[in-house]
Amino acid sequence: MIDPRMEEQAALHVLGALEPQEAREFKAAMKSDPELQSFVGRLSTATGALAGAVPVVEPPPQLRAKVLAQVAPVQKTISLPERKTGFSFWLPWAFAVGLAVVCVILFAQDSRLRRQVSDQSAQISSLNQLAAALQASTNQLQQTVLALQATNRLVNLRIAMLNSQLADAPKAIAVSLWDSEKQEGVFVVQNMKPLPAGRDYQLWVIDPKYQTPVSAGVFQVDDQGTVRVDFKANKTIQTASKFAVTEEPKGGLAVPTLKNLVLIGG
Repeated sequence: MIDPRMEEQAALHVLGALEPQEAREFKAAMKSDPELQSFVGRLSTATGALAGAVPVVEPPPQLRAKVLAQVAPVQKTISLPERKTGFSFWLPWAFAVGLAVVCVILFAQDSRLRRQVSDQSAQISSLNQLAAALQASTNQLQQTVLALQATNRLVNLRIAMLNSQLADAPKAIAVSLWDSEKQEGVFVVQNMKPLPAGRDYQLWVIDPKYQTPVSAGVFQVDDQGTVRVDFKANKTIQTASKFAVTEEPKGGLAVPTLKNLVLIGG
């Protein structure tokens, strides 16, 4: 990348405005810098095009008549004086040079602006990549939090399998899921025989804190001996060590009838 000082030196070099010492130093620097050589070449092309576009201006006719009037009294042959240059003669060239300088400056500024835009585009691209990486990290963090929440949920979840205590229904089985934090659970049972009218199955939670099992409600099974029920205990459960099911009169009892024990497990 060409620094701004060298761009200005290049513009002055193309216009022939460098001091002799500066011109020698610039040429030496240009020999070892291909990018600077290319830049000078582009400036030279632009300046040459502008100079070639300036029209050739002939001196005004009045100048010739004035010169002839001054030399008419002299009877000897003399050389005509050199044509004087007036303001009107130099004006187009001065304008061309000024326009060339302006174009060189604008060209240099355009190059700097293009580099700045390129640098800013690269920065924007880097920021977009960083934003994408942060979004990915955020998603991963959210997944980690959900996984931790799920792990914590499992810590509070008590899962127990209940097996049949009846000789005539050996295939009866149930699973109890108890959430100690929410103090609620889910009970699923299969292969239990339907009960006659006036009878209910009653679910119990056994907590060492209490002398007797805590009632968790009554339920019935369908014709296939299956049911799924949500339940809550009548008291706050500190430790659900076991679960049990007994057959009781319709509506259940405050204390289980142990001789009618159907399922138990923990």
